[in-house]
Amino acid sequence: MTMKTGTRARRAYHHGDLKNALLNAALEKIAAHGARALSLREVARATGVSHASTYRHFPNKEHLLATIAEQGFRTLAEAMRAAAKQCGGDPLAMLLATGVAYVDFGVSRPQHLQVMFGDLIANRDHYPGLVAASREAYEVLESLVRKVQKTGRARVQSERIVALAAWAQVHGLALLIASGQIPSESADRIDHRALAVSVISLLRDGLSGGSDARPTRIRQRL
Repeated sequence: MTMKTGTRARRAYHHGDLKNALLNAALEKIAAHGARALSLREVARATGVSHASTYRHFPNKEHLLATIAEQGFRTLAEAMRAAAKQCGGDPLAMLLATGVAYVDFGVSRPQHLQVMFGDLIANRDHYPGLVAASREAYEVLESLVRKVQKTGRARVQSERIVALAAWAQVHGLALLIASGQIPSESADRIDHRALAVSVISLLRDGLSGGSDARPTRIRQRL
């Protein structure tokens, strides 16, 4: 933890925003050491409060992780909806744009992605907010698949299979990029958005039987 991070967290606490200060400190710790190594005691120390103070908002580590996961799913759903709105109502273009938004989220927020899909939350049904948020994010994808099918432009008839294929593609790509498993073709950092457009276009073209979206225009909007 840097001094700047600790100062910011303590400032948030002194302004009465202890919950968000704890969340931010936890995300910093996860980025540095992973979610499995996280402890409430370390989060409290980073925030500049006593260990007992954390219990006002998070009775245990799992509750803290569930809150981070819920936050991540809600942010992801909002990002996908915002991307879809930029596509002029074309369902295939919307599906492509939301996929790029998913990859962008995963690359820019790998700490959230790690907690959202990790195994450290034993029973997610104990956290209704998390269940609702994860369902909300998935429904953004499902609704777009449904729109594509209603236009008659999807050759695959199973909504569930199409949604799962799209999800697996963007989630896998986000993880590969975020973990540094995909080498850049140049000395510069990998252009994850351009790569996402190229990869997700394969699914779009497979669904429609041809290329009738405009990846370049979508990339410029992002």
